[in-house]
Amino acid sequence: MATLKLALRHLLIGPSGRLFWALLAFMLLLTLLPKQQVFSQLHSYLGFHSLIELTCVIVAILATLSIFNSYRTLSTQYLCVGALLALSAMLDSLHLLSMPGMPDLFTPNTLNKAIYFWLLARLCAISALLLLSLSHLPDQPARFPRLILVAFLCAGVLALIGGFGYLDRAPDLYIPGQGLTPLKISLEWGLAGMSVLAGLILLRSSHLQRRRDREMLTVAAWVTALAEICFTLYGTANDEFNVLGHLYKAVSYILIFRALFLSHLRYPWKALNDTRTRLAEQEQRWNLALTGSDTGVWDMNLVADEIFASAQFHQILGYRNGALPRDAQAWRDRLLHPEDIDRVVGSFDDHVAGHSNHWRCEYRFLDAQNRWRWLLANGQIMDFDEDQCPTRIVGTVIDIQAQREQEQHLADTRRRLQTLFDTTPTGMLVIDSRGVIHQHNPMLSQLLTPHEIAIGQDFIWQWASDEDGPDARQHWDQWQQQDATQRREPTWHRELRMSLHGHGRAGQPLWAEWVIAPLPEEGLYLLLIEDISARKRATELLIENAGLYRSTFESGNAIKLLLDPDNSMIVDANTAACDYYGYPLETLKTMTMAAISLTAQATRQQRIHQTLEQREGYFETRHRLANGTIRDVEIFTASVVIGGRTLIYEMVHDTTIRKEAEQGMVTLNQRLSRDGLHRERLNRLSTQLFELSAIADVVPLLDQHLAQCFPDTSGELALRIEELDQAHCIRWGEKLSTQPAFEYRQRLTTTTGALGRMTLQAEPLDDEDRHRLERMVDETARILTLTLINLRLRNQLTNHAYRDALTGLYNRRYLNETLPDLLENASEESPVSLALLDLDHFKRLNDTWGHDAGDQVLIALGEILTQRLRATDISCRYGGEEFIVVLPGASASIAMMRLNEVLEQFGQWSMQVGDERIAHLTFSAGLVNSPSQGHDMSALIELADQALYGAKHAGRGRVQLATHEMRLA
Repeated sequence: MATLKLALRHLLIGPSGRLFWALLAFMLLLTLLPKQQVFSQLHSYLGFHSLIELTCVIVAILATLSIFNSYRTLSTQYLCVGALLALSAMLDSLHLLSMPGMPDLFTPNTLNKAIYFWLLARLCAISALLLLSLSHLPDQPARFPRLILVAFLCAGVLALIGGFGYLDRAPDLYIPGQGLTPLKISLEWGLAGMSVLAGLILLRSSHLQRRRDREMLTVAAWVTALAEICFTLYGTANDEFNVLGHLYKAVSYILIFRALFLSHLRYPWKALNDTRTRLAEQEQRWNLALTGSDTGVWDMNLVADEIFASAQFHQILGYRNGALPRDAQAWRDRLLHPEDIDRVVGSFDDHVAGHSNHWRCEYRFLDAQNRWRWLLANGQIMDFDEDQCPTRIVGTVIDIQAQREQEQHLADTRRRLQTLFDTTPTGMLVIDSRGVIHQHNPMLSQLLTPHEIAIGQDFIWQWASDEDGPDARQHWDQWQQQDATQRREPTWHRELRMSLHGHGRAGQPLWAEWVIAPLPEEGLYLLLIEDISARKRATELLIENAGLYRSTFESGNAIKLLLDPDNSMIVDANTAACDYYGYPLETLKTMTMAAISLTAQATRQQRIHQTLEQREGYFETRHRLANGTIRDVEIFTASVVIGGRTLIYEMVHDTTIRKEAEQGMVTLNQRLSRDGLHRERLNRLSTQLFELSAIADVVPLLDQHLAQCFPDTSGELALRIEELDQAHCIRWGEKLSTQPAFEYRQRLTTTTGALGRMTLQAEPLDDEDRHRLERMVDETARILTLTLINLRLRNQLTNHAYRDALTGLYNRRYLNETLPDLLENASEESPVSLALLDLDHFKRLNDTWGHDAGDQVLIALGEILTQRLRATDISCRYGGEEFIVVLPGASASIAMMRLNEVLEQFGQWSMQVGDERIAHLTFSAGLVNSPSQGHDMSALIELADQALYGAKHAGRGRVQLATHEMRLA
């Protein structure tokens, strides 16, 4: 209801509303005045009546033609509206010819006969308005347009049969001397009511594009209602209400035509011009974006073996614009690195031979400072000759020198780690969770000599002795099953005896310390094996001979402590311990281990009991020195009896440096592995992005693969791409935090504006990890920007390949690719018309006014063809001053009409040259039609050429249809 009130308010204050109120006021005024006879003679009234009815018939036909301009794409609703208007035009014509005083039409003319055709015509016109008001009907093209037209044609035939064959059986609508019958008046009031209803519904309709069209059709419906009311008030054919009703009818028809003409002809042409303007602006922005990007463009002519390099290409290498040679052989001889030339040429030749869809290659190129710079080139074949051999390749190039240097840095780091692995004095090997050996260093082979190690076959547990092996393996399995965050120690540590055939003296077992740390690779571990046989023997001797305690206790540089197992008091310490902890011996003897060790009291007591039970033990902890420094240590314990008192003997080794080295090696290995994996995924994504052919495929590909390039992070990529209908936002990980530990943002920009923004949140391990994430985001943003620029450039180059540079029309190449398919599908129901146009006296025009004037004439004809023909028609410059126009779905007669319209507008065009004006230009055209004159493109063009010369010989400035005789000739 609110929508209806708003529409009524617009209507009341608008120009259309004022017209309706004026007509209503005039009719009411006439009802107050005495009735008058406007025409005294019948022949005078017939002249007025014929003029009004002919006007209405012409307007209805024009409105029908504006709707049927492309009837195959019309919805069912508009198809029915056009058919109803056509029926109303036919019935109004029969009404005109059936009036008394006109020559008899099949049967004697009577006023009842004329009124019968009148009512049917009014019913058709009002039904068309009512059908236009139904905005909820589907807007898809009609599925059976011909069937609908046949149905309306049958309805028209039935109306003719009823009007001419069975009118005498119908009731009278007018009785001479008495006037209109009640039936006639009731029918007119019914038509008036339908008109008012159609007007009300039209006000709320959303089917029409503009409010002005809805208001105009509403007023047309209500003026029709006024006309029908007038036809209930007249007594004779000559009085003022009959005349006024006919005038109101003409006004309503003119309003209907104006609204339909604007909706179906003027608005689409305006929308087409707006689209052309936007396309021109976008092309300009793309050119600016390419100029301001970091991508160079190259264009190679395979026939001439020449290469064109853009200004950005020169800038990447430090050359001034135009300094690079055009000769491709010069590039191969002097500018490409000798080690890369065979690989570059080989992959390039494979692409030219059709073995790959795209060419992609990394190589070194000599820059302006005579240094080799790594470049990444991409290219694709753009043109072929008549034999489908490649003639032109276009591509881009980007600078990847920084990326190559980073890859070299990673390779150097890996080599240093491998050197450390190979030269460390400790046996090192890589194992899986089952203990299978995957890799080992030379020191392990030396340690286990003469035992031969079989990679992928030997198990570490086969080296363990029968006494220690089962228990150690059980402890290892339990450690693996624990969650990494719940393990008390990050590494697995064990001392055990290794039983190897032929090893040691008299087959004695080898005591070894095993330390296992997990590697970043899932399921792999690093095992360190150190020979501790000497240390074990020393401990055993110390336990066996307590008398040698002091000499052994004070000897060497090892840190040694004696503890009371009951209260953890330090009973004794050697000089190395005093120096290490920074306390005098007297002070140490007054301290407990709680002042030094950071291990909880309960854990220390548990380890003391374990040592007392097993007589020895091993554990790792952290000790605090006198200056507050915290150090990592490993402690070997044993229970000893001194003076009849059981004490705990501890030998302390500082492992801080080793721990830091191990942690640094693990962290570095993790970082290298992660960086390599992320770089591999990003390179794979970059390759997939470059292989895309449409900008619309970028977002689905990023949505599928971008998150894999940034694992263990959260982020989003917001894109605003002109070619897509809406903005897109790709998210991964957790929801973005308002206060993240680390956040990095990078905008995707070109010289024409921003393409989007990438945001990444994470918890980096250190500054190096933070810099790595920033580099990854920068690289991703650069890849996405270059991808969008490359896709836009590719689309632009493809479009330029099919357009004539002067006129903007399609060129001969586009015609050769599209016309054969159109001709092959041509049929009697869907014909294809083809016209060959040639400018008359064009050589004389060029000789007289110059080639610039000739170019302007060609451009003007191209613009007229674009304006006058449909969007589905194809206009192309065939060569010189010759043009070819293809009209799909148009018969020869329709094509002739459209070409004559173009010829007429071209003749009205003029151009000022100096003090004189070029005007009254013409062209000659030959017209052919398929399938009636064949399907072969060459034969049809030759036939059109014969018809063209026939038009030239007939006087020029005309369109001539090819005849059967021309085909025979």
